[in-house]
Amino acid sequence: MTLTVVALTLLAVALLGPVSHLLPRARWAAAEPRATLVLWQAVGLSAGLAVLGAAAAMAVAPLSDTLLGAFRVFFAHLLAGDPTGGLGPFHTVVLLVALVLTARLLGVLALSTWRTVRARGRHRRMVDLVGRPLQPGPAAGTAERESLVLDHPAPAAYCLPGGTPRVVLTSGAVELFDDEELAAVLAHERAHLAERHDLVVLPFAAWSKALPWLPTVRRSRTAVDRLVEMVADDRACADCDRTVLACALARFGAAAHAPDGALAATGTGAVLARVDRLLDPPRRSARLRSLLLAAAATLLVLPTLALLTTTL
Repeated sequence: MTLTVVALTLLAVALLGPVSHLLPRARWAAAEPRATLVLWQAVGLSAGLAVLGAAAAMAVAPLSDTLLGAFRVFFAHLLAGDPTGGLGPFHTVVLLVALVLTARLLGVLALSTWRTVRARGRHRRMVDLVGRPLQPGPAAGTAERESLVLDHPAPAAYCLPGGTPRVVLTSGAVELFDDEELAAVLAHERAHLAERHDLVVLPFAAWSKALPWLPTVRRSRTAVDRLVEMVADDRACADCDRTVLACALARFGAAAHAPDGALAATGTGAVLARVDRLLDPPRRSARLRSLLLAAAATLLVLPTLALLTTTL
């Protein structure tokens, strides 16, 4: 076992084990949800690089003292007509496992992205056809024209991100809220659109499908879903009162179902926790934010350094 393989394996075990287990339970995450989101992204990317890098390093270790040198030798063997690349049976199998795992992760991500975009476009065309503008007329601004109402008694609110975004409300939601609460819900959904939270959530949703048997992947998706809702709440509070938004969320009650590709105002099911956070906001900390961002940067650097600088 080489130094590179050991270092990357230990990093992967730490990230997929205790880190992914403890991070969703961290109370300070509610104080700095945006920085915690960055940390989660770094954890996911670093763990993937560590797992795939460890397998690749183990596979090509007999060829050279460094990873880059080993791959140069491997491809030289392939160009010379050696189908094994100079590897023995065991190392060939390990390399194939690394390639298959990489293909599965990237393939599921691409397929999930395509399906999400397709479902979102289909639903957008439907709401454009049967929905009515929340504020019709030539005096309505762009944001108002992008807000559509569907006739349905159950209260629901969600957004459809993309090149032509939409905020969708049901008639039940319009009737449920007063003007201030409705404006707060709209501000929350538009925060999702402005922050492009669909792009943040998408990799975690895809990898939870690619690795459904891994509990840490499922926990990371749930944690990220909750964090994007907190970020949207905070951004919405720049345009509305926190108490008003909390009341609107509380009146929604249980999480409303949103179509595929959409982000709902009550999409995580942790509505009561978000209401408590809005009514009693945690104290923000610039030091904590800096530590989280520094930790994220470190996690991105560690596997890269292990792959490029350590010897096999």
